Amino acid sequence: MGHHNRHFGGDVYANSGIWGPPTSAANFCEEDYIVTRYIAEFVNSLSNLAYIYMALRLSKTPGLKSAWRGLDSMSAALFFVGVTSMVYHATLLQYAQFSDDLSMLVIAACILCRLCAYQQTVQVARLITATIASVAVAASVVYVRSGDILLHVFAFSAMVHLIWPRTLFLIYSHRRPQDERSRMVRCFWEAASILVAAFVIWNIDLEKCLELRGLRMRLGLPWAWALELHAGADSLGEIRSFSSSKESNPARRPIRRQPTELEE
Repeated sequence: MGHHNRHFGGDVYANSGIWGPPTSAANFCEEDYIVTRYIAEFVNSLSNLAYIYMALRLSKTPGLKSAWRGLDSMSAALFFVGVTSMVYHATLLQYAQFSDDLSMLVIAACILCRLCAYQQTVQVARLITATIASVAVAASVVYVRSGDILLHVFAFSAMVHLIWPRTLFLIYSHRRPQDERSRMVRCFWEAASILVAAFVIWNIDLEKCLELRGLRMRLGLPWAWALELHAGADSLGEIRSFSSSKESNPARRPIRRQPTELEE
């Protein structure tokens, strides 16, 4: 189960695109170039505009409509994911797939750096950042040189499975007002649940592609686009989880100091 052993190539219009025949190792269930010869996977490509929008929205100061504070590392990484994923789905070229896959490692590494360096000294934070960056770069080089998508899957999964326990540790290990902690825990589990749902939907798109294509053909456009589950899973998972991280990620929120007995 997974896109490493599912490749839906050879569509009727696959060779009609201006980018040339698809060369990417991964090719998802959406039919290639069925809408326009300029975009290989139309819906999957356009769904990435949501990533770019979210990155730009998170770069603004809350409450101040015109206050642009620039892209921080995670917003920039999300923007990078949106652009590279759009290029990949629009062209289905192998180099574009590499850029899309590597952007996922970048955003996971950025989140992990922020979490692990939280409240550390400058020297320790730099060491943590350098270590995580070195591992991410090494994994990227090995993946690109080998072309084995499973190496990317393992590297990304490993970082994800370091992110969630670190997040919970930071939530519970520091003194916080109970209402703030409860809100952060609730946001964390909401995001986790949505990510699981997105993963399930993503795999349905892979495992039940023929059935989904049959339903799309019967429905016709534009209703058939509602069954492009890969695009739906992307939007559901990445956007909601990153948006929730503003609340559930303790590294993005200050810890309020508790008053002492003398101050009370």
